[in-house]
Amino acid sequence: MSHIADVMRTGEDNPVAEEDTCVRDLLEIMDEKKLGAVCIVDEDKLVGIVTDGDLRRLILRTQDTLAELFMRSAKKIMNRGPKTISPDTTLQECLKLLTKNRFWVIPVADDQKRLLGMVHMQDLLHATLVD
Repeated sequence: MSHIADVMRTGEDNPVAEEDTCVRDLLEIMDEKKLGAVCIVDEDKLVGIVTDGDLRRLILRTQDTLAELFMRSAKKIMNRGPKTISPDTTLQECLKLLTKNRFWVIPVADDQKRLLGMVHMQDLLHATLVD
């Protein structure tokens, strides 16, 4: 395994939601998929990402009640145009990018921004230590 395509989470393992998904449902997806982030798509195009850190910061700075906050849509809180990597990126290049940007996860997309999967730092560390 030397490329992201070999270790990325795809299909049912890839946390994905649409722009109108509410915060409560985003939390459910994060909890189920155990990656700490959800990719936000419109059709199959990546339009944003919501991380657990984004949600923690939102909770701390909002004056909304928890009920109001839970009903906000992903579109209102997501980071638009997130950094991505291509599936042919090497594991070492991805590890450098994640470390440099202090990311734990990064979406994998093609040149047209179609979401292909997601990679977590743990996936990279496991693959590089086992490889």
